[in-house]
Amino acid sequence: MLDGDDIVYVARVATRRIMTVGITVGTRFPAYATSMGRVLLAGLPAAALDAYLERASLDALTGRTLHDAASLRAELDRVREQGWALVDQELEAGLRSVAAPLRDRDDRVVAAVNVSTSAQAHPEMPEGYVDAVVAAARAISDDLASAGLQV
Repeated sequence: MLDGDDIVYVARVATRRIMTVGITVGTRFPAYATSMGRVLLAGLPAAALDAYLERASLDALTGRTLHDAASLRAELDRVREQGWALVDQELEAGLRSVAAPLRDRDDRVVAAVNVSTSAQAHPEMPEGYVDAVVAAARAISDDLASAGLQV
C-alpha cells in the first residue's frame, strides 16, 4: 500500500531471497522505484500526483532508475493506460518486477500485487508473469468489490 512517499508491505508470500535485503510485512521502499509504487502512484488523483512529484526525492538508486519528474510522469501515464507496471533493475541491480493495481468497490486503486524475479536468471520478464499478475489483481479486486469492502 502507499504510505506517504513509500510503499509498505502489508502482506507477503515468502519465497527464496531474491534481493540483498529481506522483505517482510512492514518493509518500505520508495514508491517511484518499484512496480507496486508505480501502479499506486498512477492511480492517484492528478492533484495528489502533482504534490508527490513536487516533494519526492527521486534519487538514482541504480543506473536504471527513473529519477526525474518528467520521465516518471510519462511512465506513470503509460502504467495507468496499460494497467500494470514493469520495473527493471531500478530499485536494485538484478531485480525485475511486475505489478498490477488492486481496486476497491468504487474502482479506486488501493493496493498492489507484484511478482519479482532475478534479471540474471531471466533476461526478460518470463512469459505469462504479466498476465498472471494482472489476472490475480483483477480477481482480488472483484472479491473486494463483491464483498463491499473498502480499504
